[in-house]
Amino acid sequence: MKEFFKKIFTKENLKKFFSTYIWLMVVLFVIDIVTKWVIVKHFGVETMNHGVRHEDKEVITIIKNFCYIGGSINNGAAFSMLAGNRILLLMISLVMSAGFIFFYIKEFKKLNTMYRVALALMITGAVGNLIDRAFYWPSTTGFDGVIDWILFVFWGYEFAMFNIADSCLVIGIILILIEMLIEGINEAKKKAKRGEYKYSPEELEKQKKDEANKGE
Repeated sequence: MKEFFKKIFTKENLKKFFSTYIWLMVVLFVIDIVTKWVIVKHFGVETMNHGVRHEDKEVITIIKNFCYIGGSINNGAAFSMLAGNRILLLMISLVMSAGFIFFYIKEFKKLNTMYRVALALMITGAVGNLIDRAFYWPSTTGFDGVIDWILFVFWGYEFAMFNIADSCLVIGIILILIEMLIEGINEAKKKAKRGEYKYSPEELEKQKKDEANKGE
């Protein structure tokens, strides 16, 4: 048995496992579920079904007039869009989760660290909210929807109420956009070094054709 574990838990295998970021998905997924149910136990389903507002005293103040911890059942998507269309939202969450996972597995070797982390976050976010929509029904949990609990307020108005899964999705998208921007800048620098920007698109195309003809 010791030999078996020694073969599995080698430095090389642990390094490979770490680079998959599966551990990150599991940790964040557990945190998402636990925090949601702590909120449910603290605020109660009946209160959450009506939505906790920051004007009420049933919130925990983190930063006054800015950030609170509350509890609300969201029957829609972001900003309560498509509220009440549970089956449609469930299908969207399912397709998103499956799509992210499939792409991550298929393109894993081609992805750099930034893309891997971003996709790991997006998978966690999609699956986290999928669990709420798939398994939390009035007959089993007493409510129907996604549990939101992080509340931001600006100038006295509620800006957004969300959860860890939502945060993972947003941060993942931001990381991908940042990486795409970095890649675009690096590519532009390479083109500049090659002198491609010294010519107009027409001149550059002509130059490429001339080079191709010379090669023939």
